[in-house]
Amino acid sequence: MPLRQDMETGRFAARAEDGTVHSVVEVTSYIQMVTFRGPAGWVPEGKSYRLDGGEAVEETADGGFRIAATGLALRRIG
Repeated sequence: MPLRQDMETGRFAARAEDGTVHSVVEVTSYIQMVTFRGPAGWVPEGKSYRLDGGEAVEETADGGFRIAATGLALRRIG
């Protein structure tokens, strides 16, 4: 079974459609690649997003974000 590790790789402010500002955390999942000679290193597997309070955030097709539980749309500030 491969080893996996999640690491915070970014953080940014985003404004919701109701005017509130939220801090969004980018988390990258890494998987340890292994060869016959042993561990070869950590390789990024995918990214996910959440609010700094832990609520899940989804990327949208138009480049924005949406809070999963409420459906509130977010746009990156700056």
